[in-house]
Amino acid sequence: MIQAVVNNIVARCILGSKAEEENGPGKFGELSRRLLVLLTAFSFGDVFPCLAWLDVVTGLFGRINATFKTMDSLFDQVIEEHRISQSEDVDHDQSADRNNFVHVVLKLQKDGMLETDLTQKDIKAILVGTSLF
Repeated sequence: MIQAVVNNIVARCILGSKAEEENGPGKFGELSRRLLVLLTAFSFGDVFPCLAWLDVVTGLFGRINATFKTMDSLFDQVIEEHRISQSEDVDHDQSADRNNFVHVVLKLQKDGMLETDLTQKDIKAILVGTSLF
């Protein structure tokens, strides 16, 4: 129960929606749990680099790749939805109460307030990094 509450808080801060919803960003809670389990799983290649091929045989690499592909498509969908909602908001002061992490990063990207340009991959990497904590 505590994990569900924490996932909902993180999802609301980062994505702007609950982690337990069925469609769209609702898969976030399940994916973040699956990702944490996979990242903490025993990997032969981490301990014995010459035995990294066993991670392929055990299916660890396949499960990690499938999870990251699903997260990648989810973050693409979330970023696109936030871009559309930002372009539809004429008065940004009224939508200030709905701001979340994705809105802030997209606004920084749009306004060019960073020293470097953020690509779609950069934004998704930031989202993955923030979702793990």
